[in-house]
Amino acid sequence: MSTARATAVTGRFLDALERRDFEQLGATFKPDGRFRGLVPSALREAEGPEAVAERFRIWNGDAEDWELLESDTEQLADVVRLRWRVASTDPELGRTVYEQTAYAGVDDEGIAWMNLVCSGDRQTV
Repeated sequence: MSTARATAVTGRFLDALERRDFEQLGATFKPDGRFRGLVPSALREAEGPEAVAERFRIWNGDAEDWELLESDTEQLADVVRLRWRVASTDPELGRTVYEQTAYAGVDDEGIAWMNLVCSGDRQTV
């Protein structure tokens, strides 16, 4: 797959995340697409567009004052690196920010796999 096509797919992923359109986010994954996310509390895994969409909905769906602060993608050999930073308000912690970095394998059908690591919610000063 060309670099332009791969970054277009991951760009659609980030656009859907920014809009919190989890159905469209899931649609960027292949039908058998795999997701693995290492977050501070556990390793989270999902397979298939609906399960991936649900994982991101759990993390982002109910957050108050949710805002995508920045994001970017970059081709790295045969994978695409995605990075995004989000701010929101947590009822217990107040204003927080987290950052996630992911590497994804993309083909003509969409994201085949994504491995992600998360900073966890960090309180802002």
